[in-house]
Amino acid sequence: MENASYTKLLNLSTRASLYSGIGMILEWDLETYMPKKGGENRASQVELIASLIHKEKTSPEFVSALESLVDLETGEIRDSTLSDEHKAALREWRRDYIHEAKLPTEFVEKFAKVTSLACHAWKDAKEENDFKAYLPHLEKVVDLCRKKADFLGYEEHPYDALVDCFEPNMRTKVLAALFERLKIPLTSLIKKIETKKEPESGFLREDYPHDKQIRFGKKILTAMGFDKSFSRLDESAHPMCIPIHPDDTRMTTRVYPNNVLINLLSCIHEGGHGLYHSNLPSEHFGSPLGEAASLGIDESQSRLWETILGRSLPFWQHFFPLLQKEFPEQLAEVQLQEFYQGMNTVRPSMIRTDSDEVTYNLHIMVRFEMEKALIEGKLKVEKIPEAWNEKMREYLGITPKADSEGCLQDIHWSLGAIGYFPTYTLGNLYAGQIFETLKDNFPDWKENLAKGELSFIRDWTKREIHQHGRRYLPDELCKRVTGKPLSEKPFIDYLEKKYTALYHL
Repeated sequence: MENASYTKLLNLSTRASLYSGIGMILEWDLETYMPKKGGENRASQVELIASLIHKEKTSPEFVSALESLVDLETGEIRDSTLSDEHKAALREWRRDYIHEAKLPTEFVEKFAKVTSLACHAWKDAKEENDFKAYLPHLEKVVDLCRKKADFLGYEEHPYDALVDCFEPNMRTKVLAALFERLKIPLTSLIKKIETKKEPESGFLREDYPHDKQIRFGKKILTAMGFDKSFSRLDESAHPMCIPIHPDDTRMTTRVYPNNVLINLLSCIHEGGHGLYHSNLPSEHFGSPLGEAASLGIDESQSRLWETILGRSLPFWQHFFPLLQKEFPEQLAEVQLQEFYQGMNTVRPSMIRTDSDEVTYNLHIMVRFEMEKALIEGKLKVEKIPEAWNEKMREYLGITPKADSEGCLQDIHWSLGAIGYFPTYTLGNLYAGQIFETLKDNFPDWKENLAKGELSFIRDWTKREIHQHGRRYLPDELCKRVTGKPLSEKPFIDYLEKKYTALYHL
């Protein structure tokens, strides 16, 4: 029989989750169908929803229900008869409450309104290549993020408080050391590849009709396990997955007529996120057990699907003939091996989301170092374009010709998500380690993929990762799935093995 006190707490928490879902629909609409003039009113709506969520999570009734089950000071569980799952949920509820209680309602409302307006301004600024128009909005966001770090508190570095919002217990010094360990093997591999002839990939930049691209993206998502009953695919300036509920997953993609890979890989990437969220246990909706373990673990699922599987030869042994059938004029004369080599071309790119596996984490390094400097106050917001271009030259050897392909390319800062970017690299590392384990469990994974059988991956990740929600902290979940603490080695080994073969290094 369900514990009555726990049930009461779950019911109260579910109200906040329902409000969060409404907020996500507002965000999805803003990015897809909302007319331009709706920005001011949408900001007020988002402000109201953020206030309601915060009030629900910090209400006297919620605090009383939580306190009856767990000591808020020590974290000690008061009811020893609760299951291990429920005890883990209480641990996370307590963590969330402590976090929320530190943020004044007025600050939460202001943060929501400022970031909503910033998102609207960012879209226009990116289209017009006008950083100056966006500057006042970004200055407000960065200032609020600094204040947020102060409200939340930290022991070593203000950036710690912001990273912790996305990756529990992660610290700035750990990330800095991690990036240092990645820098040498990544740049070394890039230098080796640069000595080799670049594969032919012009066929990827032929004219690929928009509607056909969308249709094929949906075909891949269907093979991954999606259908119209619980998911949909739309378009936005920045591809995303908005997980409203396990029965309502909204994904978006981006279509370029002369670059078919953008849409293909965006669909697979967002599909990886979507599978995670649609596979979360709906019976735990409203509790931490119905939420993703962390942004890094979440990203591991999208990167596992997009890059390790979606850029693999076995995956396209099945899907390439179908792609040729959809686009015979562009691909009829292209061989599978040519396509595989072309889609895995290593070339420094201006755009993070379009970059290859080898250079991708250098993009994250640029953002991590800039975010850290912004929060420290060492980098002024007005100097972002200059600093961005300098770091792109330093790490990737290229310089953006316009801010729209430089510091204006990502939506994250508009959302106030400073501290989010490092989770992309953590996601790559988790994915590399998870893939190593998956291969051990399925020695015939290549044969299955080549036949278009994807369900074994979907079922395994659901069983090993998705179904647990936030029962385990990210590092604990990593050890549970792979048997080892997180390490960059499996990811680096994967890259070196794959690209040594591709480029005959």
